[in-house]
Amino acid sequence: MFCGNLLGMHLEFLSLGMLGGGLLGGAGIGSLFYKRLQKQLRKQGYQINTIEQLYNEVQRSSLRLDQNYLETIEALVRALEARDMYTRGHSDRVNQYSVAIAKKLNLSETEIEEIHHGSLLHDIGKIGVYDHILLKPQALTDEEFEMMKSHPQLGVEILGSVESLKKHVPIILHHHERQDGSGYPLGLKGDEIPLGARIVQVADTWDAMRSDRPYRRRLDLEIAVGRLREASGTQLDPNCVDAFLAAVNSKTGRVLSA
Repeated sequence: MFCGNLLGMHLEFLSLGMLGGGLLGGAGIGSLFYKRLQKQLRKQGYQINTIEQLYNEVQRSSLRLDQNYLETIEALVRALEARDMYTRGHSDRVNQYSVAIAKKLNLSETEIEEIHHGSLLHDIGKIGVYDHILLKPQALTDEEFEMMKSHPQLGVEILGSVESLKKHVPIILHHHERQDGSGYPLGLKGDEIPLGARIVQVADTWDAMRSDRPYRRRLDLEIAVGRLREASGTQLDPNCVDAFLAAVNSKTGRVLSA
């Protein structure tokens, strides 16, 4: 009887916890159901350690599901980029540069971890952009560029429904904002732009300048560094630019060992 009741409660708890947005943060339906579960189990004479064990087990299950979902999305981004030789590996390079900047800025391990995942996912919204635009070998028309500019919001729609992944939304939504307010989608400026997005924007800009495109060759290292400095304070966060330049080898453009 104990096993049957407990298993039923376990399954109900897991489903309600997931529907309530997961157990991370202890909020939502999952947290309320935990209190209800405690009350029910106490009425039936179960010990408090049984309740704690059950709660911890469900928490671990929820975390595993979230991690699996995150890994699947990251793999999907890589698969999307792999279709085009010019963007292949872009998110991995942006990730490497972003983490290097975060470390130079002495961010916490938690912040670095969030930037690690957020930078890998920054272009996830391009899944919703038509292939003839994504893979076009020429420069985009104004109309096509407007469609391309929708990818931050599309990315939010993809990840925003998963409670534990919402922490990555600021990077995904705002990595095309600019310091002077001329970016998109919201025209934020300066410190209005989340720090993670400012970091990823520098990394994204650098990789774009240093990558070949069908309609142009990549910029030489010295020219790219000059362009990055020119954009500092107008398009890009000056502190993030300085941190990036301190993190890369001035002769190769590769990230220095931490």
